[in-house]
Amino acid sequence: MKRVLVIACVLVGAGIASAHPLDIGYMRLETTATTVVVQLDLNADAAAALIHVPKIDTAILETRAADLAAATFAREPIQTPNGACTWKGPTARFADVSVRIVDTATCPAGERRWNFPFVRDAKVSATFEVLIKEAVDGEDKVTLVDRYEASYVVGQPHYSFLGFVWSGIEHIGAAPNQWRDVDGGLKLPDGIDHILFLIALMLGGGKLLRLVGIATGFTLGHSVTLALAALDIVRPPASVIEPIIALSIAFAAAEAFINRWEKHRWKIATAFGFVHGFGFAAALVQLELARGDMAKALFGYNLGVEVGQVGIVLIVAPLVILAHRNAIAKNYVLRAIAAGIFVAGMYWFFDRL
Repeated sequence: MKRVLVIACVLVGAGIASAHPLDIGYMRLETTATTVVVQLDLNADAAAALIHVPKIDTAILETRAADLAAATFAREPIQTPNGACTWKGPTARFADVSVRIVDTATCPAGERRWNFPFVRDAKVSATFEVLIKEAVDGEDKVTLVDRYEASYVVGQPHYSFLGFVWSGIEHIGAAPNQWRDVDGGLKLPDGIDHILFLIALMLGGGKLLRLVGIATGFTLGHSVTLALAALDIVRPPASVIEPIIALSIAFAAAEAFINRWEKHRWKIATAFGFVHGFGFAAALVQLELARGDMAKALFGYNLGVEVGQVGIVLIVAPLVILAHRNAIAKNYVLRAIAAGIFVAGMYWFFDRL
């Protein structure tokens, strides 16, 4: 009975949680004293949700560019002490698999403050954020805008190192806000696939130091491929990587079920960390950051991933260690959890195909 309940809980979670939706927007700004040229790239599914259509196609982009702008960066005007900026008129088109919306604003003199209420929109992910790159005095500056900090001052962006650290913690599903929806209710985090992968690697037990080593091995592999992809050395398509990530979850769960490679789990974590590392790099690549900014972003993000993983290990590991001291819990409950994670991984694999 316990086994059935655990598997059911995981399957319900798999159905509810859309593992790793593309919840990042990329914005490039070109500014002068009186103009702001904006180029916003959004995942096509997120764009469709914002204008209440089932799917975005070329005809919709041609006829509803103004609606896309009004639902995103133009929902509130850019404000100055001397009045609001005015938009010229947006255009929209496909840019690879994303939707690209472009417009130009003409502004009165003075500080230009821009609010982005759409990042809090319930129709997109609760962790939706926008990476903004703007050239200021000949130097590219990068910042993150999300539901907690949804305003931006044009011409005064800053590199938010802590913002990238926090983004890494969110990515792994360890941030408290990941477990709450926009209305404050409970939900499974977008990083549930990472969490289940990490739990599967820990189910076989071992000392706390070994379990922390598993998390560190995953971060090591994650860091290597994140850097390779972000620096445009190796960049496999998401259509290949996402199903492989799902298979890695199923593999780790199967290994936990048969429990034969305990001493090699950190190697498994490192190997599959290589696969998991390509996700966020796509966001950094889209912004075409300078090498220095890219290095800072990578370091901050990976630091956040490691912090999040260690937090998960410190919560889950004592429970796993205690379960291994009880024959029933070890042989039935932990194996039932492994079976449930295996089913979730296979579900995601076929869903992502």
